[in-house]
Amino acid sequence: MANDFKTSRKTELVALRMAESSAYLRAGSRKYFKDQLKNRRNGKVFEFVIRDAGEYQRGIDISSGGESDLREKKVQKALNVGNVAIATNLIEKVTDVNWDKEVAIPQGKKLINGLVRDAIDGMVGKTIDGATVTDYTGDFGNTNTCFVGIGYGPLTGAQNFLASISDESQYAFINPQINNKLENTGSAFKPVDADPMFSKGLIGKIGDTEYRTCQFQPLVSVSAALATALGTVDGITYTAGSNGVDTITLTASGTAIAQKLPKGLVIWINGVYATDLVGDRTSELKAFINVADGTNNGEMSVVSLSEEDLIGEGTKALCDASGAALGATKAAALTALAGKVTQVGDIKFLEAGNYFAGQIRLDGSYEFEMLDELDASNADTERADNEGVIVFQNRAIDVMKGKNTTRWSSVTMAGIVEPRAVATVLVRDAEVNKVHLV
Repeated sequence: MANDFKTSRKTELVALRMAESSAYLRAGSRKYFKDQLKNRRNGKVFEFVIRDAGEYQRGIDISSGGESDLREKKVQKALNVGNVAIATNLIEKVTDVNWDKEVAIPQGKKLINGLVRDAIDGMVGKTIDGATVTDYTGDFGNTNTCFVGIGYGPLTGAQNFLASISDESQYAFINPQINNKLENTGSAFKPVDADPMFSKGLIGKIGDTEYRTCQFQPLVSVSAALATALGTVDGITYTAGSNGVDTITLTASGTAIAQKLPKGLVIWINGVYATDLVGDRTSELKAFINVADGTNNGEMSVVSLSEEDLIGEGTKALCDASGAALGATKAAALTALAGKVTQVGDIKFLEAGNYFAGQIRLDGSYEFEMLDELDASNADTERADNEGVIVFQNRAIDVMKGKNTTRWSSVTMAGIVEPRAVATVLVRDAEVNKVHLV
């Protein structure tokens, strides 16, 4: 019986058939630099300027106040490359390897998952052009408010809050376990007819907000011991840091609490309110979210507050109960912030339990675009664009070593550019969400 050698390697690029993972990047995002990315270097930083607003005053004469300097709050996002590479031997073309199903699809899935994970968790510890990048540029924790509870409460709370500051469309991305928990309480998600470009991962609507699952939204765990320790906090210190991260230390009787704080832990400080898109006070407290697992007792790593976040009239992200900035300078505002905590009860925190995370954001608060060219002159290069997700497949041959190296790459700029237009949700894994059979 003759041997049947098959040639299964396909020349078309098929990796993007797994593009449903990229809905987090695409849905509700905008291309702010569409015509400016061409020929930009990898690692190039782009600046987004947040709109400013003056101070409202009544009366004809504003000479005694009300005239304010226009401030520019700048948010930076970098153009970054993500890669997945594999090596095969030179006889791959004459074997029965199904290049489509066995090679290209899983590599494309891995690449897109990596892009989404980078966008959520940030670039800490990664490298660009051989240089270590320590700036926190991720989305997790880069929000101004957080809504916590059981059932649909956190979801509708976040939706209604965002609706109170803008009438733009809303998009939600939740840990799949949230959907699992809510399915047992009724069918509040209504079906939705969406454009195929945005339908991947779509599970339905609550009100007018579209919901999608996102596997990289984290689980936040608060132990009973940690919850007990948090209940003793009567002071904080806020330390301005670098690389996009500041530090908050929670203290009890002047000493840091003897617990390491997990990623996703949230605290709220009485009298420190979140603002809307023009810097006016809202009804919600500003949320401080830990963006990394703690290494020192009592310390939280939070997304850095800029001077404009603290004192800019139209750009500030937090304010006191009257709507005024906490201080005239960044240093004064941070001192006043710490001064808000003088006794037990001044800080609100998560109860013990497991919380599944999600994110709801207004249309246009997110930037996502990809470079449409990649120069690999010595390789067999293919390009594919599926629903705005661009992947390059490059194949180089090392004849001496008898090896083919195939690399899948994407050059991406993505991330939140207006944190005040985004809310985090944490749904607690509680008994009330479970069906009890009798």
